[in-house]
Amino acid sequence: MGEYSRRQFLKHIGASAAFLLMSRNILSLPNNFFSADSQPFEMLVVGDSHISGQGLLEKNKFYYLVKEWLQREIFGESRQVNLKVKAHSGSRIELHKDELEAMLKVEDDFNKFHHPEANLSFPSIKTQINFARKEYEKPESVNLVMLSGGITDILVANTINPFLKEKKMRELIHKYCNEEMFGLLEHAGNTFPNALIVVIGYFPIISTKSDVNKLSRYLFKPVKFPHPLQWTFTNPVSRQGMKILRKKMAKRSRIWVAESNREMREAIGKVNARFDKPKVLFVESPITEENCFGTKNSLLWETDKDNLPSDERYGERKTMCPKVFDELKYQHYGKLSIRMCELAAIGHPNVEGAKAFAEAIKNSLKTIL
Repeated sequence: MGEYSRRQFLKHIGASAAFLLMSRNILSLPNNFFSADSQPFEMLVVGDSHISGQGLLEKNKFYYLVKEWLQREIFGESRQVNLKVKAHSGSRIELHKDELEAMLKVEDDFNKFHHPEANLSFPSIKTQINFARKEYEKPESVNLVMLSGGITDILVANTINPFLKEKKMRELIHKYCNEEMFGLLEHAGNTFPNALIVVIGYFPIISTKSDVNKLSRYLFKPVKFPHPLQWTFTNPVSRQGMKILRKKMAKRSRIWVAESNREMREAIGKVNARFDKPKVLFVESPITEENCFGTKNSLLWETDKDNLPSDERYGERKTMCPKVFDELKYQHYGKLSIRMCELAAIGHPNVEGAKAFAEAIKNSLKTIL
């Protein structure tokens, strides 16, 4: 057999194996997922700011676009799609020991839901699931659970931090995107036994294609660095230093996406192996290094001409954030908590980014058809 033939043979064998594996997973998913059952289709959304659509109006959030697609194009008038959302900005898979102790000490209620745009680590994603469970008369009636989680446990800053040791970064990704994610998915699967669970992957924050000036301006936003003086960091000399920093941050961002995807897929594989039928799907981000923060055709929220957040809910957060944090004794970001809350949407999918995610999710769900 010639070299070309061997390659072709191996290629076809690989393709056949992948097809059989995919077919097994699809055929083993809940067979009533897209049925014409007259019972309402129950859809639950839990997780962090990614899945909750930080900065977006409800009609533009990607979970809402998926819900509307299910209602209009899949079920029509034959079946009502009910949507329940517990996701909120900042939520962690579980509260970390140190912050749990701090909140208990000052008697903050870590089970209380605040405004979903406020970036608070509580209620945790597991707690969101528990609260939702109590609100369903029958947990087995839940058909679809969509979630994202892990990045707030690692901290968004650490996904691009070139000063954090790479070994430590990989350890954090493994812990929260694999070990903790496994526990979360197992909990969700046991709580809602008939639900298909869709895990939404994360995206690169920045790349070497990100505009240096936009990066510089954003890095000084939390501390309210005077806008007129920001030229000191965007002049030709400073730009050279920022380009070096951008390259290192972009490398970390690339590691973050590749490793978080790999670790989540591994966690999903372990969960699927524990159930009689595979029930968890992974949707990889459609946002790439070509359209992440600061790029020419960015699909993420940035800042406007006045260097203020350009999202749809910035004005709302300006009013809401001080009120929320005035209620709390423990504040994760200390004196910067309100400021970080106001800026929280920057770097999240914008309207077009949400549409891209919705399409990616719909394409994954269509395989079940």
